[in-house]
Amino acid sequence: MSQHQVHAVQQLAKVMGWHVLSFSNHVGLGPVESIGNASAITVASPNGDYAISVRNGPESGSKVMVQFPRSQCKDLPKGDVLQDSKWNHLRGPFKEVQW
Repeated sequence: MSQHQVHAVQQLAKVMGWHVLSFSNHVGLGPVESIGNASAITVASPNGDYAISVRNGPESGSKVMVQFPRSQCKDLPKGDVLQDSKWNHLRGPFKEVQW
C-alpha cells in the first residue's frame, strides 16, 4: 500500500510540473517495518526553490517534510562560511509537516 501512495505523489508531481529527485520502493532508513517495506519520494518545485519529501510505511504511516529556500529560513544561524551571495540559492533544512 505504501508504494501506491508514493506513486500517487509521483504522478501528482509530474502533473504539476515538479521534478522527481529521488524515488525508492524499499527505503533502508528509519524504523524497520515488520510487514512490508517503506517507500519514499523527493520532488522539487519547477524553479528548484522548494522540495518535498514523503516517506510512507505500512506501519509507520506517512511522514512529509518540506524544504524552503534559505532566504525564507529565519532560524538559520548566520555564519562566516556562507557569506557569498552564490550560496543563497541553496535550500535550507527540511521541516516536518504536522497533520
